Amino acid sequence: MSLILKLAPGERLFINGAVVTNGDRRAYLMVETKAQIVREKDVLLLEDASTPVRRAYFAAQGVLLNAQPVLGSSGAFTEQVARLRGVFLKPEHLNLLDEAEAHMREGNTYRALSALRELVLYEAALLGLHPPERFRRDSAKAEDAPPRRPIPPRPGSASLSLPSAL
Repeated sequence: MSLILKLAPGERLFINGAVVTNGDRRAYLMVETKAQIVREKDVLLLEDASTPVRRAYFAAQGVLLNAQPVLGSSGAFTEQVARLRGVFLKPEHLNLLDEAEAHMREGNTYRALSALRELVLYEAALLGLHPPERFRRDSAKAEDAPPRRPIPPRPGSASLSLPSAL
């Protein structure tokens, strides 16, 4: 089954660890094979991994962004989730942790991130914190959004850009 992605102008996504940036027009991409894909808006920055749930999310994200098994390990994720099991008591929260772990075992890291996203938002509300900027799903206008920080290319990697005609 194919995955169809609708990309806004300038939107970035990560496919198997590669950074892909859309051109200056809306584009649709169809991914026809299994791949580890995450949109930039779903990426948690290191400086935002400041709470227990965010650290678990960041660990899972590391597995996703480092799609090569030697680069990403689920060990850090497993440790973080084990710590969270001692904190969360409600069945719905424990179910989200179970779901995240099951998805990681199946190799579906993006689904694990989706389960953890709910806990990140709950934790932010519980602690009186703002959720990570990229996780907000409000109707803020693009011109009000903070500027994107450039992602430097990996040494020895080729730059990848999409034609603007897409």
